[in-house]
Amino acid sequence: MSKKDTAIEVAESPYLVLKNGSNIVEVVEENLGAEGVSAYDLDRVKIPAGGATAFEIPTLDGEESAKDIEGIIIYWKTARAYWPEKFNGENNPPQCSSVDGEVGQGNPGGYCAKCPLAQFGSADNGKGQACKQMRQMFIVRENDILPLVITLPPTSIKPAKQYFMRLASKGIKYAHVVSRISLEKAKSTDGITYSKAVFSLVQQLEPEICEKIDAFTESIRPMLETVSIDTGEAPDWDN
Repeated sequence: MSKKDTAIEVAESPYLVLKNGSNIVEVVEENLGAEGVSAYDLDRVKIPAGGATAFEIPTLDGEESAKDIEGIIIYWKTARAYWPEKFNGENNPPQCSSVDGEVGQGNPGGYCAKCPLAQFGSADNGKGQACKQMRQMFIVRENDILPLVITLPPTSIKPAKQYFMRLASKGIKYAHVVSRISLEKAKSTDGITYSKAVFSLVQQLEPEICEKIDAFTESIRPMLETVSIDTGEAPDWDN
């Protein structure tokens, strides 16, 4: 939010989810049958490896590259995952993971706060956490009615927190604005190049639109709360 505070733009939203929100259940039932949509069916986008500055986004025509993702972040949550082996490009499932960042399922499992693998200094580099704390962002784009899941690695959590804090300092809820997520190349103290998420404000939404967003989020929140870390979402370097 580099613009002057008074320059925050307030605009009506052309978002498909707000126009067809009442038909979401009907569309899902028609396309997917009685099974409906589960937490595992949502499209996912990963922060790329090696300092790349473009996302690979699933579409009807296959994956497409994009410099940024613009939309309404309707929900976010903390998650954790532990891989005993270093990331090697393969889609190996985590040995232990937590959908809420509090209780792990797998080996070793149990309460994350008490787990030795969740303590700083437990990672291979002696600095970060062996069990990675990540943040899952659920963002609805203009032409979609279901959110994308963007999993932020440890190195992108701080920029997300800073962006949300700046919104909070102005009394603005994160789900009541259109946000843009882009990427920048960064380098660790160990000289490792990585990609970091950058957040910026596009526009603030009208109160009546915010009410619709809140209602939509509440309707699918139970599903979003169960979304786990996917096999291909391992961070590509130690935090």
